[in-house]
Amino acid sequence: MKFLLQILHSVKALLLSTQGKWIAIFLILIVNVGLYNIIGSKGFTDAIQSRKDASGFSIESGQEFVYFYYYTDYFPLASLNKNKIYNKEAAYQEIKDEGENLVMEYKQWTRFGENGRIWAFLPNAIMKGSPENPSIRLFNSTLFTLSLIILFIGFYRIGFPLIGAIIVFAINFTPYFIYEVYANENIFSLLASTFFIVLGTSIHLLFRREHNLFKSSLLLISLSVYIACISEIRNEISIVIASLLLIVALAQHFKYVPKFILIILCISTFVGSKIIIQSNFDDKFNTAYKVVEKNGGHLYNGNRVKGHTLWHPIFCGLGDYDTKYGYAWNDKVAYNYAVPILKEKYSIDIDYSGEYSTNNYYDDDELYYVKLEEIEEYEEIVKDKVLSDIKNDPLWYIEIILKRMAKVLSTTIPIPYIGWTLIPLLLLLIKKRKWIYINLIIVSLPLSLSSVLIYSGRGISYNSVFVYMILIVALLLYKDSKSLKNNLQANNNI
Repeated sequence: MKFLLQILHSVKALLLSTQGKWIAIFLILIVNVGLYNIIGSKGFTDAIQSRKDASGFSIESGQEFVYFYYYTDYFPLASLNKNKIYNKEAAYQEIKDEGENLVMEYKQWTRFGENGRIWAFLPNAIMKGSPENPSIRLFNSTLFTLSLIILFIGFYRIGFPLIGAIIVFAINFTPYFIYEVYANENIFSLLASTFFIVLGTSIHLLFRREHNLFKSSLLLISLSVYIACISEIRNEISIVIASLLLIVALAQHFKYVPKFILIILCISTFVGSKIIIQSNFDDKFNTAYKVVEKNGGHLYNGNRVKGHTLWHPIFCGLGDYDTKYGYAWNDKVAYNYAVPILKEKYSIDIDYSGEYSTNNYYDDDELYYVKLEEIEEYEEIVKDKVLSDIKNDPLWYIEIILKRMAKVLSTTIPIPYIGWTLIPLLLLLIKKRKWIYINLIIVSLPLSLSSVLIYSGRGISYNSVFVYMILIVALLLYKDSKSLKNNLQANNNI
């Protein structure tokens, strides 16, 4: 044990130096490049820890759009022709020669917003010089690696490089991230990567008292823009803005008025950035529409929404613990409930046969089917049922919330059930009046909200990262105890 402590002391001394910092960054890069290549070549199909609650990126649909986006910047634009030649000249020629095969939607990949997903293909396409056989693993691993480097640097800046190195190691070798970052062609690691970037760049606001208001404002604006951009890839990442706002609210040194202004500034920047991105994709849609119209392709004139709907997942999510009112984590259950009401109450003619889409189409060639979530009245129907059941039976809903909270504390990464240590740890921190450490835990909690408020099954609780904050706080407490012991020994020697 003494030998191990000596090693850790030596490592800490090295990491505190500038040379040690760069060695650590280099090691993170080398390890993650190795994981990317080794795991990618193994062809993993499953993992101990993974999310199975949603389709997520739906790469099989999204890859239809990357060809024209990469070569021509047209989006959304795809072709029913599968024999494409992969170069820029051929892409423009494809539009002219195969105009009748041009489409603007494939299944429902573009109509529900999150159009920033198309960006995830670019790193791999740029590296290969071609969008053929597109992959998003390089995008995932690049952002994840960057987030770990930034997280380490954040701890280095506040004087805890060894703790930063330990937490980066723990995160990097978590089975969930090993699979979702390096093996799975999906974007379920993106929420954690975004949070770690935010925490790493702003953790000094929690631990230090001296801040430059101007520099801090620029940092927070930049982070708000970044969160907005990533949330246009997957909307659930929007919750990270809540973590950023908590960091501002709990930051040391800032007075109440500057904090309030910074919070308003972050929210305005976040919302404004999303509006600008969505407007840009609207312009791209209009351009693509003209291209398809000019060349005799299949125009999409159906409904489009800015992001995934809210009440449909809440309705389905109640199926994680409901046994009384017929909820289930199954789109078809919600559809079968709503269709009769759509017909009777709203006189909407829906041809629905129990599948994931209707038998209604926006076009005569029946390429663009109608989804029930696109119908405004559908959202009202599922919303009314959810709110009505909660109002009539609040204890039923409270029980579900409590069970979800227990699920979040039990189904955790990297180790199951370790989340339960949060409760005694918080009591200890309150007793010791370690408010900064409590704040560190608090800023991570928004990532658990979807598991508590919407659905907690099939691995969605792996969104939670508060367990890593527990590990950080435990290390900080150990460091404090060692410092106190050393001080007492020094005083006794005097």
